[in-house]
Amino acid sequence: MSAQLVNVLSSIAFVVVLSLIIWWLRTRPNHWASADGTRCFCQMTLALTGTAPKWIEARIVIDTTNAVVTCKSRGKRGRTIHGLWNVIGEPHASHIGSTDSAVRTYALCRSKDNDVLAMLRIPMTSSSVSVLDALLPR
Repeated sequence: MSAQLVNVLSSIAFVVVLSLIIWWLRTRPNHWASADGTRCFCQMTLALTGTAPKWIEARIVIDTTNAVVTCKSRGKRGRTIHGLWNVIGEPHASHIGSTDSAVRTYALCRSKDNDVLAMLRIPMTSSSVSVLDALLPR
């Protein structure tokens, strides 16, 4: 009887620990950056839409010679951010929401249409921060 109880309790503990690990991994922002900083995973959202920003995981390629950011994303919501973007500065704190010192936020506009604005969020420890800083207008 006690061996069965230990087996049931250890099975429940295993499921609980596995569930906590999965929950922890899903709550962390996904980020990866290449060694030279020209490619990375980050988060983007359209700006000035009148609603709270919904951050979408994006894969970006930074073209330093043409000073543009090429963005791709998966899913239906991600289609709105596909394409070429120019880095135009840093968004005002009222548009970002909660400010986190470990995250850097950039304001972007479409290459072909300056009226479409977006925000890009990336961790300060990323190698892509220095590459994006070089694209900021002086």
